Parts: sequence; C-alpha cells; structure tokens
Amino acid sequence: MKDELLPLALSAMYFLSFKEKVILEEKLDNIGNLAVLSIDDISFLVGRRIRSRWWKGEDAERGAEQSLKLMEIYGIHSLIYRHLDYPALVSEIFDPPYMIFYRGNIQGIHEPCISVVGTRKPDSQVARAAFDFSCEAAASGYTLVSGLAFGIDAAVHKGALAGAGKTVAVLPCGVDGVVPLSHKRLAASMLERGGCILSEYLPGVPAEKFRFPQRNRIISALSPVTVVAAAPANSGALITAEFALEQGRDVYLLAAGLASSSCNEGMEGYRQDGAPVISSIGDYEACFQGVPGAVGRISAETRYCRKEKQLLF
Repeated sequence: MKDELLPLALSAMYFLSFKEKVILEEKLDNIGNLAVLSIDDISFLVGRRIRSRWWKGEDAERGAEQSLKLMEIYGIHSLIYRHLDYPALVSEIFDPPYMIFYRGNIQGIHEPCISVVGTRKPDSQVARAAFDFSCEAAASGYTLVSGLAFGIDAAVHKGALAGAGKTVAVLPCGVDGVVPLSHKRLAASMLERGGCILSEYLPGVPAEKFRFPQRNRIISALSPVTVVAAAPANSGALITAEFALEQGRDVYLLAAGLASSSCNEGMEGYRQDGAPVISSIGDYEACFQGVPGAVGRISAETRYCRKEKQLLF
C-alpha cells in the first residue's frame, strides 16, 4: 500500500517539477517519510528554494488514499514515468508528467498518432474538414489526439470514431470527470470504441484556467506532428503549436482552416515559415515522409528567428 501511495502523493505536488519529484522518490522510502517533511525540508532535498502555501505534510497520505479510492471507483489506471507503457514521445519533453492517469485502452498512444487542434468556434466548413481528415486518418490506422473541447476537438474525436479508429483526449482535470460536461457521452463512445481519456492530474482535480495550457504540452508531445485545423490569434491551438516546435515536433496546417477568414488569423505566420498545408491523410504522409516536392518542415529555430525579426522591425 505504501509503495502505491508515495507516487500518488508526489504526483499531487504540482509545485514541483518532474525532476524534483524523481529526486524525492529516490530519497524517500515511503509516504510516511514524505508526510513529516516541511517545505524547507523539501527545498533542501531538491536543491531549490520552494515557496508553497499548499503543502501540508499531514495531508499527503490522506490525499493519496483518497486518490486511490477514486481510481478504484472509476476504473482509472496510472503509468509512472519509468513504466514500460509510459509513452516514449512524452518522456522526451522537458518537463514530462511524473504520472499519467487514464481510463480506457492506452494502447492507441503506442500506435502512430496525429494531434489535431483548433478553435472552439470554427465555421461549419472548417469543422467538417477537421472531421473528414480525422475520419480518413483513423481509417488509415492513426490514433487521433485532441482535447475534447468544443469545436475542432469534438470534430476530431467524432471523425476518428466515424473512421472506426482510436482517439485519445487529454484533459485539464482528473479523468474521473469530463470537461466540458456536455461531452460526457462523446467520451463514453471513445472509451467503448477502444480509445482513452488521460491526464497528468489526479482524480478529483478540477479544471482550472491555468491547467488548459499545461495539458496542451501533452497533446503535442504524443505525436510527431501537430495539425492546426483553425486558429484565431491568441487561441489555445497556437499554444499547442508552439509547444510542438519547442519539443522538436512539426506543425502542419489544415487547408480549410487557412482558407477561412474567420479562423486563420493565427495560422498565417506558420504558413510564411514553411509549415506544410494539407487537406488529406495523403498530403500528411507525403510531407511526413519527405516525398520529393513536398512542402518543407517548420522548425522551432525558424519561429524564433521570425520573432526576433518582428522585434527588430
């Protein structure tokens, strides 16, 4: 029991980085050792001055026990970073989740994945294009990854189901719930059809504003390419695209989104930097495999150079 509880308690310490949680794990034998530590003790062990009013050592064991009960009630499974089934691509990023919690079949993340993101308010043509692309990709054996939000995310998950394939949703809350609540039936369909919903957050953790961009780094990390279906300026989809570039991934643009005057404001800079513009899974594979004549790749260095030019001029 203690071996189960210590990782859960460490996972709940959101004020620590992945590396700092690993340090504590290596230095502590059980959750009792963690519970007696003060915030100053933790600071000493990880080698960084930590200021957190959230830490109460006496609550650590109680909270971990509650998390374990919720996992049993909702059929939630977990993967710690050292587990063989922990997604390899996610383990490569700068600050990967210490643990991943999920419901459903996790095997889809070990198959070729494509992350597709976009605005919550697309026009009907863009939503349809995202649905069609996801349907075609799923039928071709890809796992479609998105965030279960309104708009493009929902179109992606529904398209994957229509293509009789797997789809994965990354949530900004514990997987005992669904955000938005109105997508509960969609999430259930995903689970029934061999997909999964996953999160780095323990069950019972609510969705808060700052958790949405945090989860976006996992959406991008699960795939070698993030496809931006539609993205107005300052949208969450652009945050995901930037994460993808920082992680050494590629960014592709869906042609329908780029052609939509109401949805493309945030996409134009990527197009200028050389991001491939695609309409089908055939286009995607041609770009991904580097077929002669395919549009070139966009790199993080290109984006950073472009930002510097904007500052200079």
